Amino acid sequence: MLASILLISCLLCWFAYRFYGNFLSDRCNLNDNTKTPAVEKEDGVDYSPTRASVLFGHHFSSIAGAGPIVGPILAATYFGWAPTWIWILIGAILVGGVHDFGSTLMSVRNGGKSIADTMRGLVGEGVGKLFMLFVIFALVYVIIVFLDLTANTFTKQPAVATASGWFIVVAIIFGLLLRRGTISLGILALVFFPLTFAGLAVGHYFPMVELGKDFWIYATLAYCFIAAVLPVGLLLQPRDFLSAGFLYAILGLGMLGMLIAKESIQMPAFIGWESDKLGMLVPFLFITVACGACSGFHSIVSSGTTSKQIKKESDVRRISYGGMLVEGVLAVFAMGCVAVLSMTEREAGGTPVGIFAAGAAKFFGALGIPVNLGAEFAMLAISTFLLTTLDTCTRLTRFLIEELFDWRNGASRYFGTLLALVIPCLLVFQQFPGVDGTLQPAWKAIWPLFGATNQLLAALALLTFVVFLKASKVGYSFALIPAVVMIIMPMTALVLMVQKFGVLTLLGGTACVMFLLGFYLMVISWRALYRKPKASGSV
Repeated sequence: MLASILLISCLLCWFAYRFYGNFLSDRCNLNDNTKTPAVEKEDGVDYSPTRASVLFGHHFSSIAGAGPIVGPILAATYFGWAPTWIWILIGAILVGGVHDFGSTLMSVRNGGKSIADTMRGLVGEGVGKLFMLFVIFALVYVIIVFLDLTANTFTKQPAVATASGWFIVVAIIFGLLLRRGTISLGILALVFFPLTFAGLAVGHYFPMVELGKDFWIYATLAYCFIAAVLPVGLLLQPRDFLSAGFLYAILGLGMLGMLIAKESIQMPAFIGWESDKLGMLVPFLFITVACGACSGFHSIVSSGTTSKQIKKESDVRRISYGGMLVEGVLAVFAMGCVAVLSMTEREAGGTPVGIFAAGAAKFFGALGIPVNLGAEFAMLAISTFLLTTLDTCTRLTRFLIEELFDWRNGASRYFGTLLALVIPCLLVFQQFPGVDGTLQPAWKAIWPLFGATNQLLAALALLTFVVFLKASKVGYSFALIPAVVMIIMPMTALVLMVQKFGVLTLLGGTACVMFLLGFYLMVISWRALYRKPKASGSV
C-alpha cells in the first residue's frame, strides 16, 4: 500500500511538472531572451546569475528543511493519512506550485524586488508598506523561533553543533572553488558531497564540548550577521546546494526502502473531522500541512534570494514549480514514515523529527542500513537545517528593510542586517504567559498563531499574483481559485482562535489583529481587480 501511494504521488508530480508546468510557462510567456535582474544587476553579493542545478539546491534547502516533515506528520497523526495525502498532492500541484511560481515570476519581472514591493506597485504605496511590515514581522518571528531552537539543539546535542560547523567550512571552500571556475561543478560535487556527509560522522565521533544556551544564542546571532552580508555565492548558495544532498539522500534511500520493504500502514486512513489538539479538519489540516502543500514563507524566499539568482526566465518553472513538487514528494514520504509506526513507536519517537527518524530508519533497514545508524543519520541531517532557515531569514529581512526605506547602498547591507537581528536578540530572552498561563519563551507563547499567519501570507501572495496577471492582461482563473482557498483557511482559523482564547489574551488579541490586517489587505487587493492597476511588469 505504501509503495503504491509513493508511486502514484511521484507519477502525478511528474505529469504535473510536464503538463501543468508547460501551461504555466506558456500562459505567463516565459522568455529566455528577457534579461533577468540577476543578469542586469549582477553585483557578486546579492544579484548573481546561477546555473539552475545549483540554484535548485539553494531554493529547495531554503523552502524545505524540517517544514514538509513536521507538518504532514502532525496532520496524519491527528486527522489520518488519507486527507493528509490528498491535500499534499492537490496543494503542491495546484496551489503551492502556482504560489511559488508566481512569487518568483513577479519578482523577476519587478527587478528582483520582494512580493511586498510588488504589491506596493500594483495596489498602492500605503498598502504595500503595510504588507512589508507584515512580512517583516513574520520573518522576525521565524528568526526568534529558530534562534531559540538552534541554541537549544546545540546545547543538548553537541554533535549537531560540530556537524553544522563542519558544513559551514566545507561550504565556504566549495564556494571559493566554484567561484574561481577552474574546476567543473560535477567534479566539485563528487568531492564535496562526500565531505559534507562526513560531517555527520565528525559530529558523532568528535562532538563539541558542552556550552551554555546563552553562548549559542550570541554565537548564532554573530553567524547570522556574517552569513547575511557575505556574497551569496560564498556561503549561502554553496551551503544550501550541499545541504540539499541530505534531503536528496534521505528521500532517495527512503523511497527505495519504502518500495522494497514489506511494512504495512499502522494508522487509520481517516481519524475524524475534529482533533482535540488541532481543532477541526477544515481549516486546520490546511494550516498544519503547510510547507508540504503551500506555505507563505515560500513567497518570501522565491521573491527574495531565489529571484536574484535566476539566470533565465525558463528557470522559474524548473526551480520554483519543480521545487514545490519535490517538496510535495518529500511530504508524502514523511507521511509514510509516521504511518508505518505503531502507536507505541510514535510515542517513543516523541517529536515529529524523532518520529520521522524512526520511520525513515525502518525504510533504510530494508536496504541493509542498521536501524540505529539510519535514525541517527536522519535526525542529524534534519537538525542541521536549523542554520539554513536562520541565515536565509536574516538576509530576507534585510532585503525587506532596504525596500521599506528605499535604501540600498554599502551601508544598508550591514546596518539593515543589524536591524533585522536587534528585535530577535531582545525577544529571545523574554518570557510571556502561554495558553496554560505558565511562562514560556516569547515564540512559544504565540506558536499556535504562526501556522495561520504563514498561510495568510500565502493567501496575500496568491492574491497579489492574481492582480499582477490581470494588470498584465493575462487570464488569471488558475491563480484565483487557489487564492480563494488560501484566503478562507487562515481567516477561518484566526476567527476560531479569537473565539477560543478571547480578544483580551495575548494569543487571541494577536489573532484578532492579524485577521483585521489580513482582511484590510485583501479588500484593497480585491478592489484592484475591478480597476485598471499599474502593472509592475508585462507577462
